[in-house]
Amino acid sequence: MSSGISLLYQHNEFSVSDHSVLRVVGNSGSVSYAIYSLNLITVQESSWLDWRDNDVGVGATFHEAESTFFAIDNSSALTLTGCKMGSTGLSESLLSLVEAGYRFVAGCLTVAGLEVTTAAELELHGITDVTTVAACGECTKDGDCFAPLTTAVSDCKCECAAGGHGDVCVPAPVPAGPPPPPPVGECISDMVYPEVVQAVGSGLSWLCYRNVTFSGGGMSLTVLVGAMTGEVATVTFDGCTWRDGAVLLLLGNAHAAVGSLNVVVTGNTFSDALLSPEGGFPPRTNITISGNRFTVTRLIPR
Repeated sequence: MSSGISLLYQHNEFSVSDHSVLRVVGNSGSVSYAIYSLNLITVQESSWLDWRDNDVGVGATFHEAESTFFAIDNSSALTLTGCKMGSTGLSESLLSLVEAGYRFVAGCLTVAGLEVTTAAELELHGITDVTTVAACGECTKDGDCFAPLTTAVSDCKCECAAGGHGDVCVPAPVPAGPPPPPPVGECISDMVYPEVVQAVGSGLSWLCYRNVTFSGGGMSLTVLVGAMTGEVATVTFDGCTWRDGAVLLLLGNAHAAVGSLNVVVTGNTFSDALLSPEGGFPPRTNITISGNRFTVTRLIPR
């Protein structure tokens, strides 16, 4: 990620190969380019590069330098669907080298506010060598699934062969992602949280976790207190368990756009885990850390 320039910045040679998948899905940002590429990109050996539902506003999808070279072999696939952009940024064909049998699925794009849905429209924007034009709302094995591990598509759901995992039959198990923030007045409750590095709170006025277990050295939850909003912002951790290297970071900002801030950490158990309030907090802040139990037998890295 190169802030302000691109969603994806590629400086060195890059290859998706040997039955592998790279999916870049559902990202957005006010950037100049979605992909800023300076070198060779290859998709080979029954692999899949999926670029889908990304939105760069008035930016371009591609920036191509003279050294950019995009190649795809006869067993692999590329998809470019559902994206929004100001332009494609292409002055010539995206694919520099293809082998007979390759698959390039493209369509259902929005360019400068206009839908691009036909092969002729795609070509006008520099997207050529398309093998299948994707129609909005329709699903295909090559366009929406990892084809080598998909047996069929039914009601826009990929049916996986042995070894396929998740919604699109990727070749490795898909770990559970974290739950979305709770609605105001409700809590994320009674669950084992997936081991993730996550930042929460931006734009929210309410966060609540009750009887949740956070564990592992890869578990780091940062509450962006300084990015919360609202007349009254509330953060609650009630009866949670933190263990085996888990980290809870309360990251403040003295200039937060909140009328008042209430943070409560109560009845938690921290076993070889870390609670760390950091930064400045805005006026009218109340932080209560009460009734927690801390047991530490080793240094916990932040």
